[in-house]
Amino acid sequence: HSRGGHLAGGHVVRAEAPPAALSVLYLLAVALLVTWHLLLLVTLTYRHTWARNAAGAALGWAAWALTYRGWYRWAWSPGPPGWG
Repeated sequence: HSRGGHLAGGHVVRAEAPPAALSVLYLLAVALLVTWHLLLLVTLTYRHTWARNAAGAALGWAAWALTYRGWYRWAWSPGPPGWG
């Protein structure tokens, strides 16, 4: 086992790092996802009545679940980000 590689069938295969632009894009997508969840949590906590907040948060998380757990599994879907 060597640094930067992994064993594949008894041979060491070096894994190449993705291009820097792709890594930055991935980090920005993760930051956007974290920000979206944080804003949803803040909206749940500080706006309107608790019931409306809970309904809004449930709708937001349901939209996420439909997108990532439902729509991306269809054959005609382009797949989740990064599966290009």
